[in-house]
Amino acid sequence: MPLQTANSINLDPALLQRLKGIELKSRFLVRGLYHNRHRTSDFGASTEFVEHREYRRGDEFRSIDWRVFARTDRFYVKVHEMESNMRVNLLLDTSDSMRVPPPAGLPSKLELACTVAGSIAMMVETQQDGVGLMCLGTGIEEHIPPRQGKNHLALLYQHLSNPPGSGGGSFGDLALESTKRLGSRGMVFILTDALDEPEQLFSALKIMRVRQQDVTVLQILDRNEVEFPFDQMTEFRHPESSRKVVGDPAALRVKYLERLHLHIDKVEEYCQKAQADYLLINNGDDLNKLLSLHFIRRLARGKG
Repeated sequence: MPLQTANSINLDPALLQRLKGIELKSRFLVRGLYHNRHRTSDFGASTEFVEHREYRRGDEFRSIDWRVFARTDRFYVKVHEMESNMRVNLLLDTSDSMRVPPPAGLPSKLELACTVAGSIAMMVETQQDGVGLMCLGTGIEEHIPPRQGKNHLALLYQHLSNPPGSGGGSFGDLALESTKRLGSRGMVFILTDALDEPEQLFSALKIMRVRQQDVTVLQILDRNEVEFPFDQMTEFRHPESSRKVVGDPAALRVKYLERLHLHIDKVEEYCQKAQADYLLINNGDDLNKLLSLHFIRRLARGKG
């Protein structure tokens, strides 16, 4: 049974259990940048005080700020710049093509993307890193910068339960524009059907790589798009341009699937060239198995 959070996004406890304990680590950051960031602070003239946070088991006793304790009767520790957390950004495609009605009993592409985004956000919060959300529809509809904490996670879930956006046809351009807001040295998860021409997305991926962002592209498709199961004369309408095509599916199927597979191959090829991870998901897949296996393999590659 899915887990209904306080803000109406459904997360499967079985999926969360599978992902529990799998650490998200950047493949490209210099060694030691985030080493021990969750257990100890670095002290000395080269570090800069950033903020206070509540004491957690494993923190060094000497890191407690006793002046704050005297005022609040609670333990807080000083966080220094060298302990700053990794920033993880979720780029969510909220265009009309992600909102196409799915086959009966299955989530839409956008609902599936929000479930994946929510699961990743839970992983990031569990390891005490900062996670943010950017919704890309007609434009950059919404941008919530990465932060830590359960309150921030609840805010993300609230927005994932009803993400803003419409239009479409320019996801690559918007991803390229988003690079100005993402900063550097972190992780980016791009959740999109990637059905636009992929050249602009490729440009965005290359810029993110230059800025030492570790990027994963999750291409999310509908089962009907992947299988083309239609067998009667059907009207097909483009969800973003409203262009209509009426035809016999038997005559269209072979050519359609050939073009789809060529497009998917091109997206994956561009990801490889930009050193971005790539995962193809459709709403008929076993998400629990597919997503957890992806992150386990990713972690294993990082240790290799």
